[in-house]
Amino acid sequence: MAFTKLKRVATALCLLSVSMTQAATTKLQDSVKEVVLDNGMTFLMVQQPGQPNIVGGWVAKVGSANEKPGITGISHLFEHMLFKGSPRIGVKKAKLDDKIRGQLDDIRNQMIEKERGYREQVRLGYGASVTDAELQDDEMKALQKEFDALIEKQRENLVKDEFDQVYTAAGASGMNAFTNQDMTVYFIRVPKNKLEMWMWMESERLSQPVFREFYSERDVVYEERRMRTESTPTGAQDEVFNSMFWRGHPYGWPVVGWPSDISAITREQAANYFDQYYAPNNLTFALVGDFDEDEAIKMAKKYFGRIPSNGKKADDVITLGMPLLGDFNYETEVDAPPSATIQWRTTAFGGKDDPALSVLAGVLSGKTGRLYKRLVLEDQIATSASAQSNTQKFDGSFSVAANGKKGISPKLLKKTLLEEVQKIIDEGITDYELEKQLNQSAAGQFRRLEDPFFLAIQLLYFEGLRDWRTMDTNFERLNKVTKADVQAVAEKYLTGFKASALYTRKVSDEPVDPELAALSQEDQDQVKQMLGQLAMVPPAQLPAIVARIEGSMAQAPADKQAAMQYLLKQLKKRLDKAGE
Repeated sequence: MAFTKLKRVATALCLLSVSMTQAATTKLQDSVKEVVLDNGMTFLMVQQPGQPNIVGGWVAKVGSANEKPGITGISHLFEHMLFKGSPRIGVKKAKLDDKIRGQLDDIRNQMIEKERGYREQVRLGYGASVTDAELQDDEMKALQKEFDALIEKQRENLVKDEFDQVYTAAGASGMNAFTNQDMTVYFIRVPKNKLEMWMWMESERLSQPVFREFYSERDVVYEERRMRTESTPTGAQDEVFNSMFWRGHPYGWPVVGWPSDISAITREQAANYFDQYYAPNNLTFALVGDFDEDEAIKMAKKYFGRIPSNGKKADDVITLGMPLLGDFNYETEVDAPPSATIQWRTTAFGGKDDPALSVLAGVLSGKTGRLYKRLVLEDQIATSASAQSNTQKFDGSFSVAANGKKGISPKLLKKTLLEEVQKIIDEGITDYELEKQLNQSAAGQFRRLEDPFFLAIQLLYFEGLRDWRTMDTNFERLNKVTKADVQAVAEKYLTGFKASALYTRKVSDEPVDPELAALSQEDQDQVKQMLGQLAMVPPAQLPAIVARIEGSMAQAPADKQAAMQYLLKQLKKRLDKAGE
């Protein structure tokens, strides 16, 4: 009787969420004004009267999948370069800056010729990389010295972070960007009376790209790669596993790029890449907030209409993924808890099975999902367990994963994960599980669409994947998923060949900080992870982070106090070092 009542409540919630979704869908369809300028640039406008700010952003339909070997990481590099300003922003003397950039290009071209020979020496085993000191001759050292002097001269002529300063002085906030395999997205919040300034600023950096500090910014990206990939407990191993899984597909190289490519990209290559992928017809803008639609269109034509079209479509991503021809296990040791990840190939975003795969991932995930219940609560062999359906623009994957407790074998984690997957293949899911997923997914989307920031980001994100209208069609398709659909996709995709990453904790002979060793293994792992993430934070932001941690100490559980104290101590050491 209690179950029947619970089922009725779940059904009612599901019906409510469907009506919420329909309302959100109708509102979206009715409220988005799409305008295409003569040069092919698209504008999506959503008016939300009463909002104090306007969220403005744009998506360039280019990501790491559009790259090729030799220039991997160039899409992410643009994310950095487009904050450097224009001939009128970010520099004291534009002519001097232009002259220095030309000189840097000339010297860099000479260095590239020298590196050709060094690269051959590396291939023959006489060095580990083209930057090895033993490979550098006197001519190369002289070129490097001249190059470094010009970099310093260029810096003296810059107005550091002026692009951000102009926005901040006008009351704007949250300026940022992200790059993934399929797109690059830029966004910011501006006061509603600063819309025209936003139009000018964004069109300025697109119409007159300068690629200022190009060579020094490559070094920043290289350092970012080192901190986020090579210095994290599993980053380098995850990168290897990903390249094996996506063999023959452009998703096989990292978004940040291969190290040897990052250091070799030229400004000429960047300019050619920009001309193709940042052309007006490959860009879509979004505005969400309180503004006059006619005035916004008029300003868009004035500022963005001045950017000429190149009259060409961006090159398509031609390479299709090669199928897995058998199961493979990638087993290695890491400085992290034991873990297991199992991954299958599926379908691209918008594919016919996309909605059912999303529901399947939801049934397996979360603290009420099957994987957490089995591995964490029942068997008590894991600290976390999850599933993910990752459908992207050009292909997709489905994965299940778990982090094990100390001493647990990754093979046991894998075995248990597969058992839970097999149950769905054999028996399907329940009515309650389906209804709960439809309710959670629809309600979550509804809430996000009510927030101007998330609405703008989602418009750009869906446009980057396929088309912004799929925000509507995805809602509709999701609510048509049946239990049979979920079981069918589980059988279709999760019985095929799979790839597994099995990580065992590495036994290290290196000396361990006694204070760190005194913490529990779980706390050690968390502290290491947080320190790795905070390593990318500029020193100027550390005092605020330290203050927040100190302010939360009193509310922290007693068993977490030691870990927080250790974290604080390490951050203060970094602050002291930065102040020397």
